Parts: sequence; C-alpha cells; structure tokens
Amino acid sequence: MDSSAIHSIGQLAIEAAAANRIDANTPAIILTSDDGGQKLISIEHLQEGRSRYRGKFATQNLTAFADYVVSTVDGNAPRTPAASFVDPDNVTATAYFNLGDHEHPGHGDNTAALKLKPTAAYAALLAATNQRTLDQRTLHDFIEDWRDNITVLIDGQPKDNAIAAALAAVRDITVEQARKVQHVERDFGATRSAMESVDARSTLTLPSGFEFKAVPYEGLQERTFRLRLGVNTGGDKLSLTLRIQQAEQLSEDIARDFLARLEARLGTASSLTLGTFTP
Repeated sequence: MDSSAIHSIGQLAIEAAAANRIDANTPAIILTSDDGGQKLISIEHLQEGRSRYRGKFATQNLTAFADYVVSTVDGNAPRTPAASFVDPDNVTATAYFNLGDHEHPGHGDNTAALKLKPTAAYAALLAATNQRTLDQRTLHDFIEDWRDNITVLIDGQPKDNAIAAALAAVRDITVEQARKVQHVERDFGATRSAMESVDARSTLTLPSGFEFKAVPYEGLQERTFRLRLGVNTGGDKLSLTLRIQQAEQLSEDIARDFLARLEARLGTASSLTLGTFTP
C-alpha cells in the first residue's frame, strides 16, 4: 500500500469522525455499534473545561443555603435571581439557578437544596410523643435526659424545681382496682349490679403534664411545647402517653417561621414559590 492510499484512508477516517460529531454547545459524537445501532456519547470531559457551570449543592443548614444562593446569584453576570420552591410543611427548599423561563428555558441542573434536620431535643420530643404508649422507665429516662428543657406542670400550672419530684412520682405509679356489688331484693324478683373502677395513683404528686422548650430546627426560633400526660390502666400493664397540645397549630407556626426566615435571608437573590418542582 503506497503513501497516497494511506493518506486517503486517514482522510476518510477524519471525515467520518467529523460527520459523527454533533455540532452543539456540549460536544458529543455518534458511535455506531457492530449491529448497526447508534449511541450518542458526550465528550465534554475531554475538553479543558466544561461547556457550562452546573452542580447540586445540598445542606441541612439554613444559613449555609442562603449564603450559597446569594453568593451564586451575585457572582453571575448578568445577575439573575434564582427560582426557589419551598415546602414549609417538610421544611425543605430548592433553588434553581438556570431554570430560565418560558421564552428562554434552561436546563435546571444547577441547584441548591435545603432540608432542615430536627435538633436533638426536638427529635427526642417527637420520638416520645409519636409512640402510642410509654412505660414508666421510658418516660422517666426522657424526663431525666431532657430535664434542662422541661418544666413540670401541676394541675396545669408550671412548677419550678419539680423535676426530682416528678421523676419519683413517675417511678411510683400504682394501679388500684375496686369492685362494688349492689343487690336489691323485691317481692317478685331481685336486681344485682356490679361496677368496677380502676385508678392509677402515686404516693407523690403526679404531674398533669410538662412544658418542653426547644428549637425545632437550627436557624428557627425556640418554642414551648405543652405536653399532656395520660395514664392508661387498660390492658395487662400500666402505660403512659405524652401528647403535644395544639400540635397542628405549632406545625403551622414552625412552617411560617421557616418561610419568613428564608425570605429575609434571600432577599432579592431568589423568588420564592410555595410547593415543589421537578424540571
């Protein structure tokens, strides 16, 4: 094979490669397999740099999220506010830096995501109140572990320095059972009735509930959760329950606080839309 033939083969190879190359902002080529099938392959990674900036930032910290969004928007030329979608109920938010609009749609693959994590105290509170029942040991340990966050309620009123007494009262709950039988004789018959009563008592004053102070999520304000203590004497053994009073209202307040703090920190760096979005 002479040099001209070799040159021709090389030229054909170059032309074939050029024909398979896609003319786009992100370089790609079409590869044909032995069975005739074709596949589009990106060769962007072979360039010195990427064709466009993109990435996915994720954090559980509200301040870090806001700082990243603001710095990213301020660093763009021209400055283009992000589009953020907020789910207050789940305390999450996602900002899109290249979503574009209907006239100039973007890829929507340069994002920042925020999902707040419950603080340790709030997580412990939810774990205790979400359980259907607690035994005496579990409730005792919860009060002991979080005593700095707890105020004891006696007859619905806060009582200072009562944690030790409350712990002792929870340990010392006993169940008393009474049976009353009434028998009435008449000339032509008789009536008999029986009533049973079960009561849980403690030799010490049992709390009616507790106040639990905690920051639900980092970056939000501290709140006071009022807990109602219930004693269940049904079943084979004694059980206790803790219920957050006005739980739905508290959840709404936390959601509003989350949204307000996002608005304050992001300012003009991002629009805020309630809901979730998938590009």
